Amino acid sequence: MKITDWDNGEIVRVLVARNKISQKELIKMLEGYTKEEIPQSTFANRIFRNSMRLREFQQICEVLGYDLIIEPRKEP
Repeated sequence: MKITDWDNGEIVRVLVARNKISQKELIKMLEGYTKEEIPQSTFANRIFRNSMRLREFQQICEVLGYDLIIEPRKEP
């Protein structure tokens, strides 16, 4: 899927919905992966304010089994 024009919240909502999990379950998965506590309010605020770091987004993709691929645009 092309996500160039999407914000963090839209992307995370799609990934959570596709995996049929809640945001709370995603946080638990991330905590298991990073071995760090992630307050739900902090996570939700980063998504809402579109201030998620690239590393955090990479970790979400990792725990949900997605690859991030950057490739050149195809000419029309």
